[in-house]
Amino acid sequence: MSVGEIERELARLRMNKDGTLDARSSVLNLIVVTSEESAASITPVVCELSGRYPSRAILMISDPVEEEANLEVGLSAFCGVRHGMPGGGQVCAEQITLHVEGPPAGHLESLVGPLLVPDLPVFLWYPDGEIPSSPEGGLAALADRLILDSGAAGDCKTSLRGVASLLREESVPAVGDLQWAALSPWRALVADLFAPPERAGELGKVERVEILHSDRGECRALLFAGWLSATLGWHPESAGRTEKGRELRYAGHSGKVTVELAPGATEAAPSRVHLSSGECSFQVSRYEQRADARSSMMRGDELVGERTVRLGSSDVGALLGEELRITGRDEAYESAVERAAMMLDL
Repeated sequence: MSVGEIERELARLRMNKDGTLDARSSVLNLIVVTSEESAASITPVVCELSGRYPSRAILMISDPVEEEANLEVGLSAFCGVRHGMPGGGQVCAEQITLHVEGPPAGHLESLVGPLLVPDLPVFLWYPDGEIPSSPEGGLAALADRLILDSGAAGDCKTSLRGVASLLREESVPAVGDLQWAALSPWRALVADLFAPPERAGELGKVERVEILHSDRGECRALLFAGWLSATLGWHPESAGRTEKGRELRYAGHSGKVTVELAPGATEAAPSRVHLSSGECSFQVSRYEQRADARSSMMRGDELVGERTVRLGSSDVGALLGEELRITGRDEAYESAVERAAMMLDL
């Protein structure tokens, strides 16, 4: 199909019985690059998001291994009544699915570029853990923001190093990471523990941090440690493996700081973050299979304060939705990735 034929078919999908067209509602372009094996689980996420973030979604199912070139095109429109539309009219989001096999899979940008809606931001999502080697040319050159998943590929060490290398490229667009998005409530809860003026001084006294995570949550734990070290000005010194997991050692303003990453949780998100600061300790913990967390402060054996807060959803659709709200660079994330990769290289 030519670009013109695709546009005409999408318009036909929005046509009512009386010949009128429902409005196309697009606030962004979303390009998704995935494999045939993952497409079945990714497609429902994209469809569900269309109701909250109307877009032109271009789902690229790429299979470069095939020797014979083949391209299949599928078109869909997701329409619903939007309040305020005259006559109760509907607005529609659009999805273009391109199944690309063989040599064309090495040049996806030439297929995607003409299909983008002009003058709208372009988000490029790699749900399978792929990390572009360079933003020069290729799909990354079309994007205003890359959305990665550093924990999806299963090799956290390689992923974080790859992201750190990508961020050093001068022409790289803004970068987001679903693993980082999942840490947002945890970072906020830990920061809130030290928000009262009388506790602020305890930050400089932190000497030990314990992060309990699952086997598939190591990337999040490393990013959390990277965020702490960058925020608090800890200088990386050494790293190593222990019987419990991974131990990272830093030089803080008031002395040595040890961060222990220990697998043992069942969820990908951390289940406990514990900070020791002299005679005080601070902790954020999540109850198994529950969507709330408890934060507390102890002075010796005395409980000084605690509260329970609701954690947001950590499913892929919710995390992706959070990333679609951001268009600029996230300097806190970039610093956390750089610190995490630095510790992995020690």
